[in-house]
Amino acid sequence: MSKYAVIKVGSSQEKVSVGDEFSVSSSFNLDSLVPVLVSPRKGQIVVDDKDLKKYKVGLEFVSDSKSKKINIFQYKNKTGNRRRVGYRENAKIVKVVSIQGLESAEEE
Repeated sequence: MSKYAVIKVGSSQEKVSVGDEFSVSSSFNLDSLVPVLVSPRKGQIVVDDKDLKKYKVGLEFVSDSKSKKINIFQYKNKTGNRRRVGYRENAKIVKVVSIQGLESAEEE
C-alpha cells in the first residue's frame, strides 16, 4: 500500500487508499476532500498546503449503520439512585472511489 492519503474526518484523521471503506458520522459531507497528507509513490510524502491542493479524495456512500453502543451508568452514593442508558450514534459507511492527482505524480 504505497499510494495513500490521510484525510480529516470530523475530529480524527483516516489513512485511506482507493477501495477502502470506513465509517463516518451521519452529518459528514460527501464532497471531495483535500487530504492532509499524500503518499503518491513509495518513499515520497507530500505535506505542503500548496502541493496538496492538486489532490482530491473522491468518496461514495455505501450504506447506513450505527456505531458501537456506549453504555452510560450514573450512580449516586447513599441514595439508591441508579440510572442506566445506552446510546448508539447514526453513522455512514463510505468508500474511497479515487484519489485524483496520483496519476500525474507517477509520471514525475
